Amino acid sequence: MKPSTVVIAAFLSVAVALPAHAQQAVSQLDVNAIPKIDSDGIRRVQLLLRQRGFAPGPNDGVAGPLTRTAVRLFQGKFGMKASGEIDNQLLLALGAVDLAGAE
Repeated sequence: MKPSTVVIAAFLSVAVALPAHAQQAVSQLDVNAIPKIDSDGIRRVQLLLRQRGFAPGPNDGVAGPLTRTAVRLFQGKFGMKASGEIDNQLLLALGAVDLAGAE
């Protein structure tokens, strides 16, 4: 399976698990947007990355260099633009749809 197919499959599996009104909201998200996430949200992203085998450094709620490297590696592995930024596409792929939003 191609990396881009894996990402699309991740989006579809997340969208299927959501209620209809939430599916519509997800389908309208700008996947390139970088939402404002508080330290609890960053901790959650760090935990999700760690659970998937990417080492984001300490679970401290800070998107520092180690977290950005883990994000970049995850993005690259799954065919996303490897920016190192916690964007909506990353959040959807990690299953953290509730953290996704506008810039």
